[in-house]
Amino acid sequence: MNSDFLTGTELLLAYEDIRMTKSRYCRFIDTKDWEALKDVFAPDAVADFSTEGNPIPVLEGRDTIVNVFQELVDPAVTVHQVHGADIELVSATEANVLSPMEDYVTFPESNPNKSFHGYGYYHETFVKLDGRWVIQHTSLKRLRLDIL
Repeated sequence: MNSDFLTGTELLLAYEDIRMTKSRYCRFIDTKDWEALKDVFAPDAVADFSTEGNPIPVLEGRDTIVNVFQELVDPAVTVHQVHGADIELVSATEANVLSPMEDYVTFPESNPNKSFHGYGYYHETFVKLDGRWVIQHTSLKRLRLDIL
């Protein structure tokens, strides 16, 4: 990793800001705070969760991403956890981030969606816009998905 463009303190602050953005992403989904969730994404963000068997297509734009999340998981009880992200700063305003994740999503019996418990990795690009780190591109690669 080449981070010669940041001082030690700037590097640590960038790491912490990126981790906090991802933490808020999880919390806002789990607490159904859809307006706040918009703030973790760049306006032109892309979300690609289009793995086999997943009903979510590639999503373009912060509003689209949040609206689809809301439509899909608002009726569910969700628990999202991310752990020990690997962060590679490629410039003072861009970072590649790999975060191990676990999610537990349970829908009411009346909902046609299946409840599940999953494990995998978020592969993401974060960018710094207006002094804040936000998600520019996110994709989820699952290692395991248990249908409940």
